[in-house]
Amino acid sequence: MKRILVIPASGIGSRMNHDIPKQYIKLDNGLSILDTTIARLLSEPFFDLVVVALDSKDRYWKNSIHISNARIKICAGGKERSDSVRNALMALKNVASDDDWVFVHDAARPCVRLDDIRRLYAAIRVENAIGGILATAAHDTVKAVDTEFNIVKTLDRKQIYLAQTPQVFRYRSLLMGYYFCLHNNIVVTDEASAIEALDHQPIIIDGDKRNIKITTPEDLVLANYFLSMLS
Repeated sequence: MKRILVIPASGIGSRMNHDIPKQYIKLDNGLSILDTTIARLLSEPFFDLVVVALDSKDRYWKNSIHISNARIKICAGGKERSDSVRNALMALKNVASDDDWVFVHDAARPCVRLDDIRRLYAAIRVENAIGGILATAAHDTVKAVDTEFNIVKTLDRKQIYLAQTPQVFRYRSLLMGYYFCLHNNIVVTDEASAIEALDHQPIIIDGDKRNIKITTPEDLVLANYFLSMLS
């Protein structure tokens, strides 16, 4: 069984207020966010293949340090993250077997640790689970609000986890989940949601709080700091 990595990277990251797509912003290490993410994930021979979903009009990938990496395959991304992942899965139809494992990881999470990915993969195999995700427990008090930001109720934080990536599922299961959601107009924001729509229950493994998703300019500061600790 192959271990295949999918990285959706066709968004622009509008909340960064930057003149280039978020994934191509340079970090303190001199590399783009996307190049840093790929470099960390390919630092060891854990993955057999990587599929990066790029915008059809992408002008920046040609400058990537990974442009000539034989393990990396490029496909067209989509308008939403789910579209990009689904396109990547379709690009694998002549490559992946039903039981191959697909790891989907956000391009904007460059601080991920391979040790955490191995723990997640091992737990899924040992427990014979449908798949699983990295996530962190919520330690703050969590409030549910209405559309006008009035507090509706306080949620039990013991039952709240903040999802991270990668999220790992077998190729056929993930493809079925995404197409089920597409044909039933179910909006999903991550892979676990697509699998849950099929009435399956993925497992959660504690992730590292440093595995942040860079979304705002403030996150860049944190990511640079975490990378300096992790390198």
